[in-house]
Amino acid sequence: MSTHKTVLITGANRGIGLGLTLKFLQGGWHVIATARNPDGARELWELEHGYPGKCRVVALDVSHGASIDHLAKELKGQRIDMLINNAGMIEDRDAAFPAHSAVTLAKTLAVNTVAPFHVTQVLLPNLQLAPAPVVATISSIMGSIESTTSGGYYAYRMSKAAVNAFVKTLAAEYPKVTVLALHPGWVQTDMGGAGASISVDESTNGLHHVLSAATIGQSGKFLDYRGKQLPW
Repeated sequence: MSTHKTVLITGANRGIGLGLTLKFLQGGWHVIATARNPDGARELWELEHGYPGKCRVVALDVSHGASIDHLAKELKGQRIDMLINNAGMIEDRDAAFPAHSAVTLAKTLAVNTVAPFHVTQVLLPNLQLAPAPVVATISSIMGSIESTTSGGYYAYRMSKAAVNAFVKTLAAEYPKVTVLALHPGWVQTDMGGAGASISVDESTNGLHHVLSAATIGQSGKFLDYRGKQLPW
């Protein structure tokens, strides 16, 4: 049996996902890096070339259930030690409540909530092949109901609050799997914007440290990139 550890990261072609891919490769892990359009993921192909046999780029469109099911078939029987549900979206950053679209809400929930549920569900057999499996979902402090003190961002907030409920429930049902919700900080990515407070490198350094040190005793927790526990 192979002794190397393998992590699968969704949305690995840019931003936090790309940063995490690099951190785990540098840490000696094997990485299955997924992207909706692998042909256009130049940085991932460079990492695959730079880490031969350790970085594998695969196609995954988390907004399509058939793509998720295909991934499961492609990886059948392969041990996965850690799954990082990173792929996400935001489209309602400037809309007031009367202008919010139910279509945008449904699309956001599909990517930010349903997709992590579905990806975890189909890869659970792979995770159960690992001695100490970890499932981490990139959430947001904006999904914290207790911390919500302002309006706006309805679809994004709702999708992250719902995925937090998934994390908490999965942790309760599978006590041998370490299940975490992680807030990466306000990061300078396409989603976070250039005015965000921290860099991708700072966020992914912190997330990598938290994930590398994760224990079963932390399962069901909501942590930020520094390891601080956050309110649900």
